[in-house]
Amino acid sequence: MADSDTEKPMRKRAAGRARRKGNAKRPPGEMRGKLRPHDPFELIRWLALSQPDPRKALAELVQNSLDAGATSIRITRRRERGAPCLFIFDDGLGVIPELDRPEALKYIATHVGHSRKRSLSPQQRLELMTQGQYGIGLLGFWSLGQMLEIRTSLPGQRAHRLVLYRDRSDYKIEPLRGRLALDESWTEVVVAGLHREAFAALGARRAADYLGAELRGQLLSRSVDLVVEDRMSRGRAQKVVSVRPPRFLGERLEGFGPLEVPGHPPIRFEIYLSGEHDAGDEPTGLAVYSAGTLVAESFHELAVLGLDRAPWNDRRLAGIVDFPGFRVAPGSRRGVLADAAASAFAAALDRIEPVLAGVLEAIERRRADELDRSMIRDLQRAFRDFYRQRPRYSMLPVGGERRRDAAVGGARGEPVGGVVAEAGPGLDARAGSAPAEAARIPRATLELLPPGPLHAVELCPSSITVECRGRRRVRAAALDAAGRPVTDEVRYEWSLSAPIGTLDSRGEPPQRVAFVAGELEAAGRLSVLARSDGREARAEIEVEILEEIPAGRGGEGIPEPELVDQPAAPWRSRFHDERWQVNTGHREFRAVADRPSLKLRYLAMLFAKEVVLRSHQDPRLERPLEQLVEIASFADRRFSAKRGRRPSQPGGG
Repeated sequence: MADSDTEKPMRKRAAGRARRKGNAKRPPGEMRGKLRPHDPFELIRWLALSQPDPRKALAELVQNSLDAGATSIRITRRRERGAPCLFIFDDGLGVIPELDRPEALKYIATHVGHSRKRSLSPQQRLELMTQGQYGIGLLGFWSLGQMLEIRTSLPGQRAHRLVLYRDRSDYKIEPLRGRLALDESWTEVVVAGLHREAFAALGARRAADYLGAELRGQLLSRSVDLVVEDRMSRGRAQKVVSVRPPRFLGERLEGFGPLEVPGHPPIRFEIYLSGEHDAGDEPTGLAVYSAGTLVAESFHELAVLGLDRAPWNDRRLAGIVDFPGFRVAPGSRRGVLADAAASAFAAALDRIEPVLAGVLEAIERRRADELDRSMIRDLQRAFRDFYRQRPRYSMLPVGGERRRDAAVGGARGEPVGGVVAEAGPGLDARAGSAPAEAARIPRATLELLPPGPLHAVELCPSSITVECRGRRRVRAAALDAAGRPVTDEVRYEWSLSAPIGTLDSRGEPPQRVAFVAGELEAAGRLSVLARSDGREARAEIEVEILEEIPAGRGGEGIPEPELVDQPAAPWRSRFHDERWQVNTGHREFRAVADRPSLKLRYLAMLFAKEVVLRSHQDPRLERPLEQLVEIASFADRRFSAKRGRRPSQPGGG
C-alpha cells in the first residue's frame, strides 16, 4: 500500500516533466487541441438530411432486419390512429440481443454515429451479409415521416419501445402496454405521419420492385420471406406483393468466377449480354454492389476511379459486380469512397477488362456470323433453280471454294459427287471465329481466368446441301464464354429432326459424325446436344437433300461471298481469284449492314450483276451495271425509310 502511494506522485511528476518538455519544443503562439462540435444535434440534423430518398430510407430499415438474421419480414402501409404509417415487422435476433430492452434502446438513442457492426472486417461482412457500419441508418426516417418508433421483444423480457421525433433531440423509452413477457423474439419499426412525397413512393408494387433491386444480392443469398402489404391503396392496385430479386434478361457470360483482390474480399460477377429489346427497355449497364447491396447503379458513378469506360459502361450489358470491401458514403449509401480498397478494386478490373472486351466482341461477331449465314442461305435458295429456268445465263464458279477448303484441311465444303455444295469460308474469313477472337487477348490476361465451363457449341459446316445418298461429315466444337475450347470432358448427342437420312459415328471421335442422306429429296435439321459438368449447350444446322445439286455447267453454282473490307475502294463486288467478293467497306453496304432485309436485297443485286457480267463476258457492261445497283439500292433505302415513317391509317378497308 505504501509503495502504491509513493508511485502515484512519481508518475504525476514524470507526466508533468513530459508535458513541459513537449511545450518547450512548440513555437510561440502554437495551439493544439481536438475537434468538437459546437452543437452535436446540428450534426445529427445534417446526417439525417443526407438521405433524401424515402425508398432508400425504407431499404435501410429492411437492411437492419436482414442484419439481425430475420427469416420473415413484413412491410405494411396502413393507418393507425388516423395517420398514415409504415410498419416493418421481423423475427430476427432483436435489437442488441445481449442487453436488456431498455438498455439496448437507450444505447441506440445515445450512440448516433456509432455502430456495433463497425468492428467487423470486410470478410466477416461478406460472410454475414451485414451492411451497417455508421450507426445512422435509423435517421433516414426523417425522409419518411414525423416519428419513428422501435418496438422490440426478447424471450423472458417485457417488450419496450423507443420513440424518436423528426428534427427533435429528445427521445422516449417505455414498456409496451398490454404486452406480456413471452417466449418470442421480434422487432417492429413504425414510421408514423408519412410525408405526402414518401406516401406516393411506398405503394406495394413500387416498394417491392425497389427493394428487390436494391437488396438483390442479399435476397438471393438468404432464405428470407419479404412481403410488402398495402392496406391504403384503392382500386385495382396490387395489395400484397412478395419481394423477388429481378431477373436479368439476355445471355449470361459464363466463366467469370470470383476474382481475387490482394488484401480484400474477392469480386463476384454476374454479367448478361442483352438480346433484342425495345428502345425504352435498354439496360443501363452493370450495377455495382457491396456485399449484396446496391451502391452504384452504373459504372458512370465510378468516374472517380477511372472506371467510366468500356466495357464496364457498355449499355448492352446487364448484371452486377459485387465487391464487399467498399466503404460507401454515410447516409445515402450511394457511391464509394476512393480509398485503398477502391483502388485495389479498380486495379483488379484492369486485369480482367481485356477478357470481357474479347468475350463481347466474340459473341457479337458470332451473332453477326449466324445472321449472315442465314442470309446467304436465303440468297442461295432464291437462285437455286435459276439456271434451269434461265439456261442462257451462266452461274458463278464454285471451284475456287474447293481449292480454298482443301488448303485449310477440308473443314468446310467437302466434295459431294465431284461438286462442292454450299461451302466457303468467306464469312469466317471476315469475322473470325470465337476462338480466333479470344486469341487476340494477351495470354497473361487469359491466365487470370482459365478456360471456363461449357457455354456454347458450334457446328461446322454451317449448313449442308447434299445429293441423295450422299455423305457429309459434321464437326462440333464445345466453347466457353470467351470462345475458347472447353478442356473438361464433353459428351455429344447427335440427332435429326426428320427421317431424312442416318448418322454414322463409326470410326469417328465423339465430336464428329457423318451424315448419310436418304434416297429422296427432303429437308430437315441436324442437331447436337453437348453436356459437360451439369451444363448443356445445343446447336443445329439446316440439311437439304436434292436429287441433283444445281452446280450449273463446269462446277458453277451459287457460292458464298467472301466479304472484304476495303473502304477506299470504289468497287461494290467483283470476281477475284476465283472468288466472288463483296466490299463491306463500301458506303452502300455499311448503310444496310444492320438492316437484314435491305442487306439481302443488296446482295441479290450484286449477285445478279456478277451473273450478267459472266454470261455476256463484256467488260463494257460493268460500269452501267454498277450504276444500276447504285440507283436501285438508293431507291430501296428511301422506300424503306418512307414505310418506317408512314403513320397508321384510321379505319381502313
